[in-house]
Amino acid sequence: MKTVAALSSLLLLGATSVSAAPVTERQAQAPTELDITKFSANTQPHGSGAFISFNVAVPGTSVSTTCKYSDFTSDSSLPSVSLRACDDAAVEWQFRQDPSQPGTEGDYRVVVLYTYDGAKKVAGYHEWPATDFPLESFGSTSETIYRGNTDFVMTNLS
Repeated sequence: MKTVAALSSLLLLGATSVSAAPVTERQAQAPTELDITKFSANTQPHGSGAFISFNVAVPGTSVSTTCKYSDFTSDSSLPSVSLRACDDAAVEWQFRQDPSQPGTEGDYRVVVLYTYDGAKKVAGYHEWPATDFPLESFGSTSETIYRGNTDFVMTNLS
C-alpha cells in the first residue's frame, strides 16, 4: 500500500510540474473550411462599372473579413479580378469566368487564399454555372447580375 501511495504522489507531482510548464510553441491547425456570406456581383447599367463583394470567416479563428472590388469602366460583363487582399490581408481572393466551350458559357469561379501560422497557406474555390450570372435587359442596355445563393462553404481546401 505504501508503494502505491508513493507512486501516486510521484505521478501527481510530475503532472503538476508538467502542467505548470509554459507553452512555448503551438502550431495552428489548417482550417478545413472557409465560410462565405453575402456574395454579390453585378455590373451597372450603361457600362458604368462592376461591383463584387463578399465576407469570409475562418471557423475556429477570429478571422472575419470583407473582400470587395469595384471599377467604373466595366461594360455589361463582369471583369476578371486578379489576386488581391481583403480587408484582413491574411485573406486574398480572385474572380474570373472560365473560357467558354463551344455551345456553352464558361463557369464563374472565386478563389480564396488564407495565410495562417506565419507563412502557411490554404486555398479553396467555388464555381457557379453561367446561368447564375444572367445578362438582364434594362431598356437600351444589358447587365450581368448574380442570382445564385449568397452564402456557401468552401470545403475543398488544399
